[in-house]
Amino acid sequence: MIDREAPGSGGKSARIAGWLLLAGSAFLVAAAVLFGAGADSSADMGRWQGAALDVGLVLTLFGLIAFDEVLRDRGERLLPRIAVAAFAIGVTCFIVADAIAQGGGRFVFELERAYVVLGCVAIAAFGWAIVRTGVVSIRLGWAAILWAAAWAVLYLTRIVEAPLGPNVITAAFGVALARRA
Repeated sequence: MIDREAPGSGGKSARIAGWLLLAGSAFLVAAAVLFGAGADSSADMGRWQGAALDVGLVLTLFGLIAFDEVLRDRGERLLPRIAVAAFAIGVTCFIVADAIAQGGGRFVFELERAYVVLGCVAIAAFGWAIVRTGVVSIRLGWAAILWAAAWAVLYLTRIVEAPLGPNVITAAFGVALARRA
């Protein structure tokens, strides 16, 4: 299908990015609900929870890749590329940790921690790219930077133990991009 938007407008890419990020967020919420409902105590629920988690993380990654395209249209090249790479490596770490745990092994906390740190780096980089380009609200860019910094500190000091914290802001990215388009 041909994108009939004006060059540099990013309308179609923004719409795709927004909906992918929202879909990823929906799956991550489902995974969190299943976890809260005791998915770790039931093998069947645990498989559903793991599947929802994996799908949510991958959809979020695809959404961020599409968001990278929107930012490229605005001239921002390096920050989104670094952010997508960091997030992709982090997602891989988390999915591997979950697969090890699902396979009967011990959950590898170090891989989860790598995901959170890389996720926070990615969110902060996207935030800074938003601030630089104004592709969506600059306030959202600053919120992303502050959220990523705060979440990294809270998680690494073990004040909070929710590894999906960086993903909260990706839902906000999704809403902003879907509304923009």
